[in-house]
Amino acid sequence: MNLKNFDLNLLRSLEALLTERSVTRAADRVCVSQPTMSGSLQRLRDYFEDQLLIRVGREMELTPLAKSLVGGVRDVLHSIQTTLEIKPSFDPGTARRTFTVSISDYATVILMPFVLKRLAEQAPYISCVIEPLTEAYVDRLASGESDFYIAAGNWRLFGAREPGVEIKTEPLFADTFVCMVDKSHPSIGEQISLEDYKRLPHLLVRLAPGVESMIEHAWKLSELDLKVTATLGGFFTSIFLLLGTPLIATTQRRLAQLLAAILPLKILRCPVEIPTLHESLSWHVRHEFDPGHQYMRRVFAEAAAPLRLSWGEGSVAR
Repeated sequence: MNLKNFDLNLLRSLEALLTERSVTRAADRVCVSQPTMSGSLQRLRDYFEDQLLIRVGREMELTPLAKSLVGGVRDVLHSIQTTLEIKPSFDPGTARRTFTVSISDYATVILMPFVLKRLAEQAPYISCVIEPLTEAYVDRLASGESDFYIAAGNWRLFGAREPGVEIKTEPLFADTFVCMVDKSHPSIGEQISLEDYKRLPHLLVRLAPGVESMIEHAWKLSELDLKVTATLGGFFTSIFLLLGTPLIATTQRRLAQLLAAILPLKILRCPVEIPTLHESLSWHVRHEFDPGHQYMRRVFAEAAAPLRLSWGEGSVAR
């Protein structure tokens, strides 16, 4: 197989066919007619000497060769896209770009106001699409569905494969964990014992299917069989469910301090040892030298600086 014999215009059709596994949907994806996409599929089959897509029942499935092409074709197209987006100079004051940030609700509340404030001041035409975390974070960064991931630095929490050298990561800030209950809790005063912790009904946060929080991970390591009354998809929302109930929540100290200032709740030292949370920023190496991407990484670092400072001063230490 020789590059000179391959029509590079077929790359977009190939990526669409591999992704959609349907001629009709692939045609819609690249805005061409179905007969045109059928013709492209036949040309691709001739070039690779492989069917690429085969019908199994009512669905189309990829052949082994087609499966082996998915990652490479995706990377090639994203490299081309990244190259086309790079400008010789980057002016945040006039640049128009949208970045997709996958992030927990906790980090959204604690970090993103600082990020958006800086963008409003420095880069008014740059916008962020904020999305929840998923276990497929490595694949989403590789596919370009996400530009940035902001999450705990422990990839094992995501049940995902270990990220390779193509995923770059830098630390942002740290936090510890505390417990929260209603201020008028019927059985908990100003401290909580391990026995109380085991006895009380808990709120559990599970950010997405397959994504485990550091809290749940610590429970498993400690072999705690706790009563979970409700499971939610976000830390911020879970705290509000404590109001007027005998429930207990384990959450990040910064979030607890933020909400305890406006809600009738009290913060307690957690009797279970939970490792320090280190929030990190991750991105794909293909964006390493993209000036716009570099600018956004600086914005995240600058936004996290006050949080790192407060950690150093001990305001969130146990």
